[in-house]
Amino acid sequence: MREIHVLAVSCLVMASITFYVAANYLGFSFKRPQLKEHLPFALLCFSVGCYDLFSIGLYTADSLETGIFWQRLQLAMMAPICIFFLWFTAVFTGNQSNRIIRILAAWFLLVLAITPLVDPVYTLTADHPAIKRISLFSLQPILYYEGAVGLLYQIEILSAVLVFAYLAHLLYRHYQTTRYRPLLLILGCQSLYFIGVLNDALVAVGAYSFIYLSEYAFFFVIVSMALVLFGRFIDLHREVESLNVTLTQKVYERNQEVEKLNGDLKRVAERDPLTGVYNRRFFTEYFDIEMKRAISNREHKSQLMGDAESMHFGLAIIDIDHFKLINDTYGHITADSVIMQVIAVIQENIFARDVLCRYGGDEFALLLTKTSQRGVRQAAEKIRREIDEHAFIFGKGLPRQHITVSIGLLTFEELLDKGREEALKLAEDRLTMAKIMGKNRIIHGEKSTGEAVERSGGCA
Repeated sequence: MREIHVLAVSCLVMASITFYVAANYLGFSFKRPQLKEHLPFALLCFSVGCYDLFSIGLYTADSLETGIFWQRLQLAMMAPICIFFLWFTAVFTGNQSNRIIRILAAWFLLVLAITPLVDPVYTLTADHPAIKRISLFSLQPILYYEGAVGLLYQIEILSAVLVFAYLAHLLYRHYQTTRYRPLLLILGCQSLYFIGVLNDALVAVGAYSFIYLSEYAFFFVIVSMALVLFGRFIDLHREVESLNVTLTQKVYERNQEVEKLNGDLKRVAERDPLTGVYNRRFFTEYFDIEMKRAISNREHKSQLMGDAESMHFGLAIIDIDHFKLINDTYGHITADSVIMQVIAVIQENIFARDVLCRYGGDEFALLLTKTSQRGVRQAAEKIRREIDEHAFIFGKGLPRQHITVSIGLLTFEELLDKGREEALKLAEDRLTMAKIMGKNRIIHGEKSTGEAVERSGGCA
């Protein structure tokens, strides 16, 4: 062995850092197995660290046989480096099912398996020496004891370059999708790799005298990947720290429930053909789901987030006053037009999150969501008042007409211990009471002695 060259020292430093990074991310992969990119990255670091160690052997070799021994080990690490880089990129970019990645990984596994079995003439042999003497700037000269790279290793090196180019393409496409700026650091360091490969190829054929740069390019790629992964890990850790274990479990259960309920809603979504709002069949099933949703949030989210009122809701049954008279006097077409106009007024005075359904001929069911008991009453009163003040069109050349509605109203607190049928009957009973008491009013509230009437607008 020759004395330790300064380039060997730099490789030793890079190998030490790379092995340290490998050990840390291997530990991360065991502690947080859900972060699946950490394991392939740790193995990639280990492979690059071995590549750097074998480079040290090549720098300190004092004979052709020793140099080829270390050179063979160094080139043998190309296959594991490519395999683990393919694995990492597939997980990092969400391309686990990518067929090209699987084919490339299988190819390098094949190369790794057959390399020890083929004639050395196709890999490295002392029969074809490629000894080089170089002097880098003011550093001490160094003599590379190497063999000429055989056909199999030439194919492997070319395959590695193509793999790095393809993975750079996947990473850049992932950047275009996510706009995750740290990815540009990895892409920049991969550019250094291509420069290093070009340099090494020219040095190998004797185009000029210079050191090999692959080990340095690999090191910068590893460092950039480690920084990106560490940044992502820190971001995740901060998010996890902001939530306690109980809240995390409750949020998970809540998300599962919402997904199921949303799936139910998609199956039952139907609309009224005349008005375009939801029909009665949709409303009855949605109402059951909304009650379960609100009760679930009251039990879980209100305890965790302190926002109980955000999931309260109210139920209003709205009926157009004297609609039969309108239908008999002006006909079905005008009556349908009146219904459409009433719906338009209602929709102008509710939020997009509220659910309006055609409950019957001239009856509408309205769920006022995410609002307090007071907010439900105010919303219902606003609807009643806006319709009362609106001038409705009954036909071309006819004067605009005055129309009113009666409303039976229930709030969230009254619904918790009731089933759907009981709740709807109570709302319909209050609507009937509003009609009896003179129309153009809202009936809501109850007392222990029986039904009480409170109205907004008109006289009780």
